[in-house]
Amino acid sequence: MQSTFPRYLTPTEASEYLGLTTGTLANMRSLGTGPSFVRRGRIIRYAEADLVAYLEAGRVQVGA
Repeated sequence: MQSTFPRYLTPTEASEYLGLTTGTLANMRSLGTGPSFVRRGRIIRYAEADLVAYLEAGRVQVGA
């Protein structure tokens, strides 16, 4: 049985998913230029769906 809850990743996991360093992801977060994230106190998490959406927003159509 598969869970219907969204998967949330730590900043380390999210940076690996995106192919970035954790420092770059932290800079993007502070500048407001990176993917959406959730903050609960000092805890930062990224929904996997938000990481996919961030990557898809940068998609370039070639030959269209």
